[in-house]
Amino acid sequence: MNVPNGHTPSPLRALIRSEPLDRPPILLWKHFRIDEPYELARRTVRFYRAHRLAAAKLMPDIPLLFADGALSSWSQLAQLRRFGPIETVGRAAEYVRTVELVRRELDSDEVVLVTLFSPLALIGLWCGPVGLRELAEGERSVAHAVLWALAGVVNELAAACCAAGADGVYYSCWGQDVLSSDQYAELGVPYDLAGLRGATGAEFRLLHLHGAVDGGLERYVRYPVQAVGWSEVESSVTLSAGARVLAGKFVMGGIREDRAGPADAATKAHVAALVEEFGTRFVVAPGCSLPDGTGDEALASLRALADQAVDPHSAKA
Repeated sequence: MNVPNGHTPSPLRALIRSEPLDRPPILLWKHFRIDEPYELARRTVRFYRAHRLAAAKLMPDIPLLFADGALSSWSQLAQLRRFGPIETVGRAAEYVRTVELVRRELDSDEVVLVTLFSPLALIGLWCGPVGLRELAEGERSVAHAVLWALAGVVNELAAACCAAGADGVYYSCWGQDVLSSDQYAELGVPYDLAGLRGATGAEFRLLHLHGAVDGGLERYVRYPVQAVGWSEVESSVTLSAGARVLAGKFVMGGIREDRAGPADAATKAHVAALVEEFGTRFVVAPGCSLPDGTGDEALASLRALADQAVDPHSAKA
């Protein structure tokens, strides 16, 4: 195995295990726009090491079935009722292979996270918000059949990625800001959970709520995840307010995902306030993917935000 000098165990593992920490774990990520397993794995490992992150987070730059925005209508998915084994589904085998390649390059106690989308989030990525509305307004039997089939794919992909060496999943859900609360309870929640079940035995399960979060966090209390993050740029719910609802789960955030530059005074103040409130018991992270053009200087500045927890606040660990 290729292990960098000075390697220390992941603070993300210490957080989940309630072990002492002198600073909060930090995760940063951006899309590499690489859909070839070897190169995507190489860039993932290099990014993780260069910025001394709490985990190597594999980005979903190898599309599962369709590229983002590739479909113009929900009706184009209506026939997706059955799939074969996960290794035969779209490009799933290439994504699993990428997990294997990343795992091979890291020490056994370094954390590998794989990014996965819920069934409803996949439909949203392929068809956009309009497609999600079409799904919710159309024939229910069709919607449930497609969602159930996709939940099976997500479930099997999660299990395959974990078997290939991923320590956990970064599970992205979407639709709560497009559908009504009742629609999401019917078409989102059951299939979120069905897909996530594939990672039941994983050490780490991090939940990302894509898009605006303006309420309804209570529904995620029963999700079998350890941490929940969302965009404070798009949402009216702050991490502080959300943490009170999500009692027993860690929150992720503090970094604006809508700017590619170094940490500004507002970001530093916000992370410092989160450290004041949570000590080291949260994950410093962007609310969603950072802009593709975010450079190394900016990333180094964002990485340094975790050091704000050192000393006077370390007693809170």
